Amino acid sequence: MSRGGASQRSDIQGLRALAVSLVVVYHLRPSVLPGGFIGVDVFFVISGFLIIGSLVREAARDQTVDIVTFYSRRIRRLVPAAAVVLLAVVAATVVLLPGSRWQAVSSDVLFSLLQVQNWHQAFSSTSYAGATAAVSPIQHFWSLAVEEQFYLLVPVLLWVVLRLSSRRPDRSIAGRAVLVLALIASASLVYSVFLSNAAHTLAYFATTTRLWELAVGGLAALVPQTALEQISGWSALATWTGFAAIVIAARTLSTDMAFPGYIALVPVLGTVLLLRSGDGARLHNRWSAGRILSWKPIVFVGDVSYSLYLWHWPLVVFTVAILGRELRIREAIVLATLSLALAAVSYYLIEERFRRPRPESRSGRSRTMGSYRIAAVTSLVVALTAWGPWQVIEGKRAELQAGLSNQDYPGAMAWGSNPRPVSSGLPARPDPAVAAQDVPVTYTTDCGVYDPEKTPDDQCWYGAPRESSAPTVAIVGDSHAGQYVDSLVEISKRVPLKIHAMVRNGCPFSTTPPRSGTTSFANCSDQNKVTLQRLLRDRPDLVLLAGMTSSGYKNALGWTWDASQPLTSGYVDALTTLGKAGIRVHVLADNPFPPSSPAECLQRAGAGESSCSFPDQRPEDDLVSAARQVDGVNVLDLHPYFCRNGTCPAVIGNIVVYRDNHMTATFAKSLAGLLADHLGVVS
Repeated sequence: MSRGGASQRSDIQGLRALAVSLVVVYHLRPSVLPGGFIGVDVFFVISGFLIIGSLVREAARDQTVDIVTFYSRRIRRLVPAAAVVLLAVVAATVVLLPGSRWQAVSSDVLFSLLQVQNWHQAFSSTSYAGATAAVSPIQHFWSLAVEEQFYLLVPVLLWVVLRLSSRRPDRSIAGRAVLVLALIASASLVYSVFLSNAAHTLAYFATTTRLWELAVGGLAALVPQTALEQISGWSALATWTGFAAIVIAARTLSTDMAFPGYIALVPVLGTVLLLRSGDGARLHNRWSAGRILSWKPIVFVGDVSYSLYLWHWPLVVFTVAILGRELRIREAIVLATLSLALAAVSYYLIEERFRRPRPESRSGRSRTMGSYRIAAVTSLVVALTAWGPWQVIEGKRAELQAGLSNQDYPGAMAWGSNPRPVSSGLPARPDPAVAAQDVPVTYTTDCGVYDPEKTPDDQCWYGAPRESSAPTVAIVGDSHAGQYVDSLVEISKRVPLKIHAMVRNGCPFSTTPPRSGTTSFANCSDQNKVTLQRLLRDRPDLVLLAGMTSSGYKNALGWTWDASQPLTSGYVDALTTLGKAGIRVHVLADNPFPPSSPAECLQRAGAGESSCSFPDQRPEDDLVSAARQVDGVNVLDLHPYFCRNGTCPAVIGNIVVYRDNHMTATFAKSLAGLLADHLGVVS
């Protein structure tokens, strides 16, 4: 993280060392320091303390804020080291990660270059927890983005303060800056408390919920020192109180809490105590925390803390991806050592090299223009480097639009009652690198989130025209139902069908709500009840119902159901309502649930490798159990087209079966003829 300019206080470097150590330990062994992420909050306060303090002193001295020079210093301090890490991450991604990850990492690189990675993370499903194989290797750039956005704001605010001070010279610049910062900190803290409870992930990454931490650091730099702070004994006690607050927060907090919110006050105020009291205590009391934080080995870690922060996270993510499991203690120690070594190299060869101008470039204007050239060139190089892997995968994505020969790519038909022959030596399709993007047609038409109260009646229809006399099939359920829309669309190309997709991802068509911990998702079951009423009104010729099993929901989303209201009973209610109305209902048994990503396995092992198959273990299918309790409901089981002899292959008939725990759209289309037979449709 940024150093905020040269500082003569070695205890601040030690505080940086503490902050980065908390973050590194948290990422290596989250169970040791479940709240180690608060090291980022410590960094925010330090940055506010140094940056705002130095800018206000400059403004008071020169009666101006040199914004161009300020950004020039920031560029030289931050951009070169970050650019090298981004380039290394792109290279490592191509070498070590499956192609399905390339575009995601490339986009993260772009967001990081634009200093908006935090907003990208905020509006994704990412959680800032321990590293897994699926986490972005540059997710940690979110905090750098928050700081850079803060740096864009502060000089402008000080310019406004200067303009106000020129009209009222009786008020000091520092005094006005304190008032502005206090207002920002108050508003941001209130918003942080609100959003941390309402939208946890968004609150964690948002700049608006973090501004108060940086503003508090600025206030700590500007508020005059009190007489109490000048007393050596009190200062020493204050430093240890601050130190204890940071360490206790790192040991007791977790990402499950409503953080940052008011909880972040603990590490933030602890940091303020160290910053305000550390200097005096360091000089006058040998037993203060400030004195200990000034030890040379600790100061060295603080010196390299920015590069250490940059390098450690990619090393963790790539190592976990290679190992396919969490780090063990010895591996964590090795990675920590390697991270520190890389940080030292980066600090001396990159950070120091670019921060200090060459003798022939000592003029202010020359150095400033050189900084902006550095930013332009490095950004262009990084962007072009990331564009390469993106384009490789984009070429493979184009293949998704191309039709496949039924002769060469029979898919599920290879296992039908009249098996189609399978040509050997052909590459599996879709390419495993883009299998995750081979999604149902409902995804591309925004019909995977059907809401009966908001979705217009004329939307989410496929196949034959609505005004035609073709029979109507309403397909209902969650995303495991949605994957069969493509199968029905293929059928309708041969036998006209009107297909109404009433599917909502992550919402089984049950009247009992799922739960995650103490949170109930009652809106899901409430929407299902409205959908039932629409089905009773429209009376389709057939309702086709499918859904993920309760064990699948537990594995994928951590959702469970109350023992008094299990998933099965909610299905029974829905099926009974349809049955009493005389509506014909077919239930599709759920497809197998792979324990890991078959597509990623295929990228590592090759399409012909049997190692990507998984055992045929059929958990209880709640929907099938419910169907057997309701008269007149027909159960369709396509399981024999997924698994044989106790094994479920990742490739059948030269087609990749799964994009995750769902079918690829290509395989779903290959099921069309088989599903038509089960439905009694003559194709």
